[in-house]
Amino acid sequence: MQVNRRSQSESYTLPLPPVLLLGTILAAGFYGLILSGPLDLAILRRYCLSHPVAIASVSLFFLGLVGLLLKWQQGSRQLTLTKRAAAALRRLVGEGEDIASSQRAAWLAASWQAQPEAIRFSWFGKRIDRTVQLQIKRGKRNQLESDLKWLSETDADRQHESYALLRIINWAMPMLGFLGTVLGISRTLGQLDTQMLATQQQEAMNQLTAGLYVAFDTTAIALVLTVISMFMQFGIQRLETKLQSRIDNEAGDSLIGFLAADPYDAQDTLLGPIREMGSELISLMRRVVEEQAVTWSKSIAESQQQWTEWTQRAAQVLESELGNTVDSALSNHVRELTKLHDDANRQIESRTQQWQTTLSDQARNMQSQQKEISLQTCALQDLVKSTSDLRKLEDVILESITRVENIGRIETAAECIGEAVAVLGTSLERAGIIRGIPIRPRPTQPTHQNTATADSATDTTGNSAAAVTQATSQRKAA
Repeated sequence: MQVNRRSQSESYTLPLPPVLLLGTILAAGFYGLILSGPLDLAILRRYCLSHPVAIASVSLFFLGLVGLLLKWQQGSRQLTLTKRAAAALRRLVGEGEDIASSQRAAWLAASWQAQPEAIRFSWFGKRIDRTVQLQIKRGKRNQLESDLKWLSETDADRQHESYALLRIINWAMPMLGFLGTVLGISRTLGQLDTQMLATQQQEAMNQLTAGLYVAFDTTAIALVLTVISMFMQFGIQRLETKLQSRIDNEAGDSLIGFLAADPYDAQDTLLGPIREMGSELISLMRRVVEEQAVTWSKSIAESQQQWTEWTQRAAQVLESELGNTVDSALSNHVRELTKLHDDANRQIESRTQQWQTTLSDQARNMQSQQKEISLQTCALQDLVKSTSDLRKLEDVILESITRVENIGRIETAAECIGEAVAVLGTSLERAGIIRGIPIRPRPTQPTHQNTATADSATDTTGNSAAAVTQATSQRKAA
């Protein structure tokens, strides 16, 4: 546990809990000695117990005193340890002269870990260990001086911060003294009796001076304690400054000559700064490119926004203009369509009237045609009756032909019948019942076929009178 505390504690730091605890104990012991008798002196009672502000000032002085004593103890101890650690470091540097320059940092770190804990965890030992570890991690030896300078500045800042509590105490003590003076004067003036000042001036002045006496004593004791504390702080701070200077000198003298860059390693010595400049230039160019990319992205975004706004405005203007144009065109088109619709309606009405007139005329024509058709139907019925009579006549003729054995007589009768049928057909044509159909004459045939021809002519007579006339003409030609 003690080793861990030593390794974790920083150089030049002032632990606050011991200061508060020991300062409170010393202040209580001091006032105990005054009240119990060993230090029961009139001057101590006058300046240390005359007012609560004086007690607070004395208590703060003991807190600062404890802090200064702890700082002095640490400085004295570290001064002794620094002497021992510097001697050990010089001995190790002398022993490591034969080690290769590239392996000296690792060798020194391992050798330094073999030293006693008091040396390793001293302020000088921590400085050496931190410097060697930086060289090992970096892998370069050309920045040893900058590492030593940075560590020295860090210790100096830490030393300045360690006096923060003491500076506050040195500032608070005179402030408390001035506060005691103000409170004492105000209390004295508040208790002053004006009647006694008019009648008994001597007693009033004694009372006034007694109050002021206490008020100024608080300021006096606070100022005296502040001066003592500041002189002690100055001495201890000089001790730590001397210690810090010695640590810097011993570390620089020993490590720079032992861990410095190899003079024959000219390539790393010359190319190291160039590589650093190249890396810095690359990082700078990267930042410039990133900033330029951000700028371009912003400008592109702004351009896109402007283009969007412009297109929206153009779309609105175009929409309004197109809307007006389309509205006017549509209104004109609607008017034209309305006009065309009216004209079409008028034409349709006129056409409809014409169609109705035509249909009525056609209906009247159809009625007249129906009448004519009915008349023709009656005529056809009469013709059918006449043709039925002819069929009966043909039947009779056929029966007579079958009975007649004389062919000459049959021919004569057939000619007579044909002539009768021709006359009948001629009369029917003249009456307008049937129309004549021209019949092509047939060639002459033998006599033995006349009977069949007459039979066929007799059969066709029932169908048409024209066919009967044709048969008669054929017989004549035969």
